[in-house]
Amino acid sequence: MYIGEKQEPIKIFLLSIVTCGIYGLIWDYKTGEEINKALGREAVNTNLVWISILCFPVILYYLYTVDQALMELGVQRGIRYDSNFVLWILLYVVASAGWFVAMFQTQAFLNRVWEQGAPPQYNEPQPPIMP
Repeated sequence: MYIGEKQEPIKIFLLSIVTCGIYGLIWDYKTGEEINKALGREAVNTNLVWISILCFPVILYYLYTVDQALMELGVQRGIRYDSNFVLWILLYVVASAGWFVAMFQTQAFLNRVWEQGAPPQYNEPQPPIMP
């Protein structure tokens, strides 16, 4: 089971602001790859991050796929995850803060997943070894 790199969500938030969003785009791409590795399939199309530079609404679809992938990862690892996509969209529309909140919440959840490590494996009982 894949275990990703823990990062401080506040660091991601601050570096994204200081770099005018460049760090955030790179973080989005790398995090999408981590989520895909953890799920064992491509649930998040990381190329959408770069396309969103030219076509803003694409980032909203990207965030939707991230939210769905986090939900699947939570089920897979036995960690509760409540969808945040509606909150992210509302914050985009009202305060232009949806992307920053999405990054913060995504990394906070992933940190919980990475701290937990691999889920317990349920092996079938082995017959006793007779001498």
